[in-house]
Amino acid sequence: MNCTRFLTALLAAAAFAVPARAVEGLVVPSLSRNLSDQWKHILPERAPFISKVTAVTPGQPFTVYYVLGQFARREGRVDVVADADLTLPDGKVDALFRQQTVYRGPDDGNGGLLSALRTQMVMEPEDQFGEYRVTVRFHDRNDGSRRTAEAKFRLEPLPEKFPPADLKRDAALIANYYRNPVPERLPGLLEAALKERPELTQKTLALYYGFGLLFRQNPQLWPELARIASAQKSDGARFSAAFVVRMLGPEGEARLRPLLSPEAVAALEKTAGVPVAVAEVGNSTDLDRLWMEFFASGQVGPVRRLVGELVRFRDALAPAEFKAKKEKGETTPADLAKVMNFLVGAAAKWSLGSNARQHPVVRFYLEAMLKRGEIKDPHSAALIEEILRKAAEPAAGPRK
Repeated sequence: MNCTRFLTALLAAAAFAVPARAVEGLVVPSLSRNLSDQWKHILPERAPFISKVTAVTPGQPFTVYYVLGQFARREGRVDVVADADLTLPDGKVDALFRQQTVYRGPDDGNGGLLSALRTQMVMEPEDQFGEYRVTVRFHDRNDGSRRTAEAKFRLEPLPEKFPPADLKRDAALIANYYRNPVPERLPGLLEAALKERPELTQKTLALYYGFGLLFRQNPQLWPELARIASAQKSDGARFSAAFVVRMLGPEGEARLRPLLSPEAVAALEKTAGVPVAVAEVGNSTDLDRLWMEFFASGQVGPVRRLVGELVRFRDALAPAEFKAKKEKGETTPADLAKVMNFLVGAAAKWSLGSNARQHPVVRFYLEAMLKRGEIKDPHSAALIEEILRKAAEPAAGPRK
């Protein structure tokens, strides 16, 4: 088992009531990648969504987070440390850490605190299958109170056969992955995509880009990805699968090359010109790829970039206006760029509105950006205000 502790900047907030009594904390094993963003980039009155993982497989990374729900304050400061142990299925106890700082610093008064201390874990193939227990003993050094909290997870083998999927029926598994991670469904979804939409085109680039991001998060699935890529028979499907392999990054690609068929390796070489990141937004496909980044992680970064595209309306020309100018022979070379600004801006606005309705955390991110004055362009801020107002309205019923 490989356990790595790491510290990040202290993050505060969350909607916990905090009575003045003994320290209390939560231990949360999770696949979530956006807890820190939720604590930092949504308003304190909005409760963060915390998903717990109850079962993992060898090679699957996950993180144990620590959240303080109650604590004492001395001169406005919090000072909580902890010891933590991991109990193995055979009853053996391994120390994770001793007297580590859970939170030390000023309390912003918003309630619960997400600790900057967290434990990254990857179970190894030689580890025992069965139930593991993380036990944390919190010690509040301000009032001397102590409290023990624990969480359990199971180590299970990878399935011998992954469940099949239907791309249309199961598309929500991808769109909601950040809040309900289901890595065991990814191989079936990829195989369905390669069967139903095998060609890597402008219309399917975002889909396979998303698969690349999701498989990148799940190295325990890389051997299965190599099998899928090697099993493809058509040039189109082979190229699309190879692009997913390339999305793993240099380390992942290097690990998979020895497992790939010669045909898959040849296809991998041909994917060199396909972008593996959204450096600049040039069209609506790039917006779709940003949404795939959000669906995979739930993080604020992609949403912030989409909001940034609304500024295009400052120098935009609607298609109808362009057509009218063209009929009069009054168009200029710059007008085409202005039309593209309009189209990309309109697509960004529509997608933000649609996803603000479907994903509360998108709405919460936008709300915080607006209230904290982070959207500097007045027109963009007005559009976000409109999006939030519409997202709060009851959904229209089915047409009769």
